Amino acid sequence: MFIETNDNLKLYVKKSGEGTPCIFIHGGPGAWSKDFEVYCGEKLEKSFEMIYLDQRGCGRSEGDENTDYSINKIVEDIELIRKKLNIKRWILLAHSFGGIIATSYVNKYQENVHGLILANCTLNFNQSLESQINKGYELLNITRKENEINLIEEWKKVAYNLVKEDKYYILQYKDYNNYIKMNSIDDKIININMSNQSFNNKSYFLDYCKLSEKINTPTLIIIGSEDYAIGVKHFENFKFQDKIIKTINGKHTPYLEDTSEFIKVIEEYVFSIKNR
Repeated sequence: MFIETNDNLKLYVKKSGEGTPCIFIHGGPGAWSKDFEVYCGEKLEKSFEMIYLDQRGCGRSEGDENTDYSINKIVEDIELIRKKLNIKRWILLAHSFGGIIATSYVNKYQENVHGLILANCTLNFNQSLESQINKGYELLNITRKENEINLIEEWKKVAYNLVKEDKYYILQYKDYNNYIKMNSIDDKIININMSNQSFNNKSYFLDYCKLSEKINTPTLIIIGSEDYAIGVKHFENFKFQDKIIKTINGKHTPYLEDTSEFIKVIEEYVFSIKNR
């Protein structure tokens, strides 16, 4: 289905399964929900009413180079979807950059959220880029120079060289074949306008760890023991008042590479907060 926003964009939304409503907030910035749905969501649908959203300018949703892609605008899109689907309270399941969006939503609409799940999430994009740069230099056997160029340009340079040497996947995947599997879905993505605008959006580069101090919603934080895309110790900056931390022995995409353990951790958490 498509839900129209207040600024006349059609957003792709799919609802499937039965149980507690749970919306998946994808990362990127500028990815989509399809890969998660295919590799994990369909299994979660046995326990949850899953809602898949392609954010504005992403995947099957509308949005061009002139669209407002600010965090606040995406937060309002999510709240609009909740209202349109007549959901009183739901769980937010975010991955990667989606953590910034989900945390911002919960900060504003805490009364509508039963639980927050942050899977391999960043709340400070700059810190996660630093992690990728440092690990990237290590993989390239290069010593990092201090204050060489600005952070984004340095990341682009490192990423380019990692791709050139066929090593970029190591930041996110345990196995090259899983990188190929993910790309078999993601190569079909339709709209990448949000991704194209991502480095121009100042709201993406704020420190959202500070927001976490205000949130008392039960929060599950899933981290990868070798998630260099986010930073293996990045979660230590999260200050949620009611949090559980679970470590999966893996990298950035446990919903693909460690699916059974990923689902088990989520189901146990949701059961634990069921009567709260």
